[in-house]
Amino acid sequence: MLRSSVMCRCGVMRSESARTAVIADRADIRPLDIPAALQILLAEVRASFESQAIEMGGDTGGAGAVSETQAAHALLHMVLQALPDETASSPEWNAPGNAPGNALAWNAAQARVDAALQAGLDRAIGAVAAWRDVPASVVDAVKQTRTLVFAILGDDPQNPIWLRPEWAGLAPRFERFWRRRRVVRRHLADPDYASGSFDDNEPRS
Repeated sequence: MLRSSVMCRCGVMRSESARTAVIADRADIRPLDIPAALQILLAEVRASFESQAIEMGGDTGGAGAVSETQAAHALLHMVLQALPDETASSPEWNAPGNAPGNALAWNAAQARVDAALQAGLDRAIGAVAAWRDVPASVVDAVKQTRTLVFAILGDDPQNPIWLRPEWAGLAPRFERFWRRRRVVRRHLADPDYASGSFDDNEPRS
């Protein structure tokens, strides 16, 4: 009987110790807010690019992102840095004899960037959603950032976000990106198609 009572007390003590450890563990984990979740998002996308050996050039920004639009701006800057944008403007890249092969190379580079971007975004959303006691608004902010990124990548110059002053610097680069992507797709669909340059305004139907 005494042994049973001692074992019972020990069990209660272990249970209380475990509960105390859980409480202490919770106290050690800082609640996740939107700015912190957005930094996780940016870090996961950078890691995804690096895992695929995708070069992004210099600083892509985003360290101070506190809103969905700021994080989306940084992510889109990463995408542009990762694509062969400047190379595609060179005379050699645009030479008629090189254009078909370069269209394939550019398309392949874009596919790699798109896949790495999607993988990084998915991992970030999973990590944020799995955070202990994370508010739904924080998860929604990360998801809204992903939606905004793909909306802008979708070739919509009428998106009202381009009216914001902080986006003015990216607008010309995205116009080139959209135009180049259309020309590349035409090259792939019709090997005889010739635009003269990947940066020319392609004929409109």
